[in-house]
Amino acid sequence: MSNQELERARHSLRSAGIDFALLAAPSNVCYTSGWDVPPPIDAGWDFSEGVALVLVSVADGRAILLCPDSWQRQAEAANRLDDMRAYGTFAFAAPVDGVAAFLNAVRTALRDVGAGGSHAVLGIEPRYLPQRVAELIGRDFGSLTLRDAGDAMKAARLLKTEREISLIRGAIAAADAGQEELRRVCNGDGVGRTEIEVYAGVHAAAHRAAGGPVQVVGELVTGPRTSEERYPGGPIDRRLQRGDTALQDISVRVKGYWADCTNTLVVEDEPTAVQRRYFRAACRAFEAAAEGLRPGAIASDAVEAAHRAMVAEGFDVTPYCGHQIGASVNETPRLVPHDRTVIEAGMVFAVEPGVYGGPDVGMGARAERVIVVREQGPEILSSFAWGMDV
Repeated sequence: MSNQELERARHSLRSAGIDFALLAAPSNVCYTSGWDVPPPIDAGWDFSEGVALVLVSVADGRAILLCPDSWQRQAEAANRLDDMRAYGTFAFAAPVDGVAAFLNAVRTALRDVGAGGSHAVLGIEPRYLPQRVAELIGRDFGSLTLRDAGDAMKAARLLKTEREISLIRGAIAAADAGQEELRRVCNGDGVGRTEIEVYAGVHAAAHRAAGGPVQVVGELVTGPRTSEERYPGGPIDRRLQRGDTALQDISVRVKGYWADCTNTLVVEDEPTAVQRRYFRAACRAFEAAAEGLRPGAIASDAVEAAHRAMVAEGFDVTPYCGHQIGASVNETPRLVPHDRTVIEAGMVFAVEPGVYGGPDVGMGARAERVIVVREQGPEILSSFAWGMDV
């Protein structure tokens, strides 16, 4: 089957002088195999003595997905690789040596792709690879040279394929639904409800839009708590009051890909002049930063554009402006003053400038939508309505 993401990974790994790669980062397993590895709070992690891995043979394109058998059914349904192998974990009827099952699966896979006895370079991800696997490689595959594959995989994932953009759109639809639920609450069903109660409804809206349970993380802060950037800041058991500023930043993960968005609203009242001024500055900075994300520009150009927009609105601040997004919620390049990465068509950014008034003002605002860089300019993928007319 066609797998453009795997081919990009192979090309990048080859350019880094890597012959085989043992990928352990859940986002890279998802990127190459298509399987949305569950987060580490899932019970499957507790049943298993190992982790999900993808072994790539760079020269001939073979790739093997190794996964605990507690996730076998889900992995088989999503897997895009030609070879998938499940290893034993917990069993009800008889004990299973989970460590031995995991290590034997890794050992067999390495031998099957030809890594055994070869003087080749094996790319690994030290941040994610279990120590017992590293010990196995040193003991049974001592002729291999280990090399960090992290930068090569970042390079592979820098530009998103149209398949990835389609998956990101699916996550955005769920995130948009969560933002529209907060908008509904603020337009007439918010006063007296707690942030926790409102946030539960936001989660439910995202789940409905996605067609089932999905991962939703982020924050909902209201009233004076919006005045300072302390992420994540909520929700807490605070009751909404009429005229409160409500700031919601949510990230939603659907089929392994993420959306990230922020809106700023007012609870059951017309915005004050101060609320409009702060949100207008955030929106104008968003527009300027997004417009700056054109092929040939550099990441810090977007920050400078956002700063100019802030100054024009009376705020001399340089806000954090955002990051790429994909199989991870926060990817490079990031929109900060020191990032000189050249912008290219196919990058997907969550652009999120904000401005915070501190305790004296008692409010702040942030505006965030997801955009994809196209040759002709940015395409805004998020479709939720801004919380105030600016």
